[in-house]
Parts: sequence; structure tokens; C-alpha cells
Amino acid sequence: MKALFVGDNRTSPNWGRGASIALHQLLSGHFDITGTVPGSLFDLSVAEAGYVHTLLPPRYYHLFRHAWQHRSRRPWSWHMKLEALYGAKDFISEDPAISVDHLLTHKDRYPRLRQIYDQANQADCLIVDGDGDIVFSTPPRRQTLFLLAMIDLGLRLGKPVFLVNSMLSDCPTTGHNAGTVAAARKLFARCRAVSLRDPESIAYAREHMPEIDSVLLPDSLFAWYPRFQTAASRPFCDGDFLLPFPEQEELFGKLDFSTPWICIGGGALAASQPDRAISAYVRMVQAVRSLGMNVYLTENDTPDAFLRKVAAETGAGLVPVDAPILQCGAVLAHARLFISGRYHPSIFASLGGTPCVFLGSHAHKMRSISQLLEYQTHREFNGIPSEEEIPEIVALAKKYIDEGDALRNAINSMAKTRCHQVIELPHLIMRHLDANRESSISVS
Repeated sequence: MKALFVGDNRTSPNWGRGASIALHQLLSGHFDITGTVPGSLFDLSVAEAGYVHTLLPPRYYHLFRHAWQHRSRRPWSWHMKLEALYGAKDFISEDPAISVDHLLTHKDRYPRLRQIYDQANQADCLIVDGDGDIVFSTPPRRQTLFLLAMIDLGLRLGKPVFLVNSMLSDCPTTGHNAGTVAAARKLFARCRAVSLRDPESIAYAREHMPEIDSVLLPDSLFAWYPRFQTAASRPFCDGDFLLPFPEQEELFGKLDFSTPWICIGGGALAASQPDRAISAYVRMVQAVRSLGMNVYLTENDTPDAFLRKVAAETGAGLVPVDAPILQCGAVLAHARLFISGRYHPSIFASLGGTPCVFLGSHAHKMRSISQLLEYQTHREFNGIPSEEEIPEIVALAKKYIDEGDALRNAINSMAKTRCHQVIELPHLIMRHLDANRESSISVS
């Protein structure tokens, strides 16, 4: 069975790439993955396909992309106005059907659109990794619209489509986008199966898309649970061994994993206001050090670069975003505590039983991981902790550390349960394909 994997983030520096790798490994054991549509295409700023009907020929698309990225500056601003005047537009529309119309109309001129179409047409099914990208914001996220367009394309080609590993959420900032929800509802109802990764997404689907038969299957990263269950999975005592190329001199000599350590990671809300985040995180690092352990910063995504300034001001060691992903996971899985507003890094921590203090993020990501791991208290602090909250964070951190192996074992056991659940995903897909095949045979 040939499958097209949509939403492949294995090449992204975001530590969520571990989830994409784990999902690809799960699927590869049952399907022939004949093509992928990378998550980088969802973002026009790094895409090889995006605007259509451009004056610049497709072979010069890299120049168009550069102009788009600098569209507020001369002379690119004039060129972009000229392009728009003559009909250049993003092929992604708020209406997924129009997005697919654009793709079909322009695929013969733009090689990347042709590749997307050919991969979908030649596959036996499409498996769409929704990840954390389906958030119904206003205006709609391009990532959400891209995924909806890919589902529409698969359905239009008569292919079985599966939405997996996804969350569904309104935007905490802009609220509920009824138009995008309506479009998603129609498309999800035609998918062969919809698997959602957390209880809040299931509740959201029941409220806003009641006709969808969605199932709860945890995030694919839980499938890596066995990798972190032995002492052999611990990071090298000398943390310099995990630094990636090109090695940066200022990072050397700051990481020592021979004694207990605490990790503090970034978050989307913190990264969106780096100036505020830096001062708050400096205060948090200094306060957490009162617990008597080394405190290390984990740059879980490129926007977490503000942590480098925090490291410079506090002298804390930093695990860079592009370190080897299994080493990144090992640092978190074997830490004594993790404080973060990042979803997948928190799962990495849970794979070794590391308790987490959760900071706020976009949508319900951090609340959902707290529920999924069955924490007794579902406390979520601000993404940029206030001065009043920092002592509360330290108090909760101390409580978790004092609970010792009892808490670690409980978290580890729940991560094991979630692992057993998520490895059923390929079988879920196969059952739906087999049921449809049997139905087709009986009808004929």
C-alpha cells in the first residue's frame, strides 16, 4: 500500500521533529511511503511553492521568495505591488476547494505544485499529520489552510484520506473562526478516520463537528518510549559531546550531566515577546537555582533563540536547537524537572518520568499534555511568568522533586500506556482500508 505522508517535519530544527520521525517509522512498518509533503511548505516564507501567476518565471522562484520576504523594503516593495497588480497570488485560499483549483490550474507551470499533485495521484492513500497546526484563528493560519487543501486534493482524486496525530483548537488570542471550522468539518467528515492526540481536541470535535467519528490516539512521539528506559540512554556526562556542527565556542564547558540537573525550555508565547521573556527567564533561572541543582536551558525551536541571551546573562548551559534529537530527548528524559511551554519537549521529558511545570502556549497544548499524563494538578503558568508566579513555579518544582521516584514512576507508567496506544495507529488505518475494500467487493 503506497502512502503519501503530508506534514513531514523531519527536517525542521523544532524538537517536534522527533514526533515526525517516530510517526514516519510507525507508518513505514506497514506502508510504502512513496512521497512526503514537508511542513516547510505550509509557510510561504520558506516554501518552494506558494504564489502562482507570477511575472517571474518559476525557475526564478527563489528570487520571488526573497522579494516576498522583503516586501516592505525598496525595491522589492515596488516589484511585489507590480506582481499583485498582474494577478500573482498565494495558491492557498480560505476555501480549500479554491486552493485545489489553483493547484490544478498552475501545476504544469510550477514544478513543486506538479510534484505535490503527482505524489497524491500516485499514492493509494494520503496520511495527513495535523500535529499542532489545526488552530482555527482569525485570519486563518496558512498551515491550517494548507492541510485542509491537501485533504481536499486527496478526496478529489478519490483517495482514502486519514487525518492523524492532530489537535483541534480555537485560537486563544483571536477566538473561533466559524468559516474555517465549517470548511474543516465538511472535509473531516469525508476522511476515513480522524485520530486526535488529546482529550480537549476530542471534546472540541464533539462540540463543533459532532458527525465526525474521531478517536483519541496520543502523539506519535510516545512511540519512542522504549528508547529512554535504560541507563544507556542517558546523555554523555560531558555535555560538549552533544554540541552540533558548527560548534560554537561560547557553548563549551557549560553542560555537566554527571550530577542532577533541571531544564528550562522556551515557548511560543515567550518567543513572540523576546524582550519581555528574557528578563522573566533570567529571574526564573536565578530562582530555580535555589533548588540546588544545575539549571540548563533547552532551545526547543528556532524562535527560542532568546534563551541564548538568557544563557549569556545567567551563565547557564544551553542545549542548542539543532543538537541530535535523541540526545535532546535524553537530556529531558533524565532531568530531575522540566519547565516549559513546548508540547513535544514535555513528551520527551515524560518518556523518562521527568515531571514538568507547564507554561502557557498557543491553544490548549500544555493543558492537554497535563491531562494526557494524568497529573493530579493541571496548573498552567503564564508563558512569560510574572514576578508573582516565579516563586509559585519554584514551590511546585520543589514539590515535584521531593516526591522523587513515586512521581517519576507514575509519569513513566502513563507514558508507557500512551506508547501502547499510539503504536496502534497503523493498524487503525489498515482496518479502515480493509473494511472499505470488503465493502467494495460485496457491492460489486
